[in-house]
Amino acid sequence: MHIAPAATSAAATLFSGVLIPLYINPVGGPGCSGWGSLLSTIAAHPTVPYYAVINPNSGPGGAGTQPGAEYQQCIPILRAASDSVVVLGYVPSWEADSSKAAGVISDVNTYAGWSSSYRVDGIFFDQVSGAASDFSAYTNYTSHARQTFDFIALNPGAAPADTDYYDLADILLTAENFYDQFSPSQLSLGSATPPSQQAIVLTDAPSTPPTALISKLITTDKVGAFWVTDDSQANGANPYDTLPADIETFVAAIVAAQA
Repeated sequence: MHIAPAATSAAATLFSGVLIPLYINPVGGPGCSGWGSLLSTIAAHPTVPYYAVINPNSGPGGAGTQPGAEYQQCIPILRAASDSVVVLGYVPSWEADSSKAAGVISDVNTYAGWSSSYRVDGIFFDQVSGAASDFSAYTNYTSHARQTFDFIALNPGAAPADTDYYDLADILLTAENFYDQFSPSQLSLGSATPPSQQAIVLTDAPSTPPTALISKLITTDKVGAFWVTDDSQANGANPYDTLPADIETFVAAIVAAQA
């Protein structure tokens, strides 16, 4: 298992953090207002590990391109907000569809080609099948990404069928679901499926932080990261087009669960 340098650079960094689908344009200008509430939350709680997944255009954009000016400005501001911030670049992996393999590699190469001043710290592979039959494809993808990046995340959206996937990534999103359809009992936690390598992302949640669930996942289970948003994916909506209404209170509850 590889450990992200940013997540270990500060002695006071907490054990569990948040994985943020930051699929929101930072807007740029004074304060990077599109990410403003996240930046102020990081300033208030700098010891929380933040795994922020940026997604400029269903990936990095055209092959070999640099990101828009707003990303060039705001990625360094996001990273500088705390030593515990890890910025990840979104890459769809298309459930290991072999006809899309060249595009997956191209996306990784495009992020790798960004200027060092705003290059991401790692890669977040989405649409991961988790099937044993696709393990070699994901071994190739992650091995290629490791040539440039220190941190790799995989999103199968549920526990992968093959636990060897845990050997490929620093963190796996093992539950991406509606808030009211999730229970901690759905998680597989054990020596082959370490909770510290697991992240949970829930949508359509109440606007107030679910403190009992946070206590279970963070204090008891000690999962690596948790994210819950009141944004909705019902009826095909995008649940990641706004940040939670009270993000600071949610992150404060993550901190309190580790006190």
